[in-house]
Amino acid sequence: MRLLFEVSGVVHAPLEDVEERMFADAGESGSHRLVDREQGVIAYWGDWWYRGEDSLHAHPEGALLVHRVYNIAKQGNWAPYLANKLFIGYRARLEQTLRQRIAQLES
Repeated sequence: MRLLFEVSGVVHAPLEDVEERMFADAGESGSHRLVDREQGVIAYWGDWWYRGEDSLHAHPEGALLVHRVYNIAKQGNWAPYLANKLFIGYRARLEQTLRQRIAQLES
């Protein structure tokens, strides 16, 4: 498993409230999902290369939300770069999505 991207931001709300909102519709662990309420982690992955992981951590201003994207390809781990056009603009999209999620968690 190779970390490709990590973005994070502070949710200005108590950690317990953010956890409750984040896990409200997370469902349960399954074949392509890990839901670990005790560790504050939700992970989801596909059949080929992608694993996304969201985690919550205590922060002086509320809760720190961290999103990580991993390459989990067992073979051809170079291929996701080609399939995703070298990930050009990918980080910007992740950061935008994270800002939207933080706004939802704060409301």
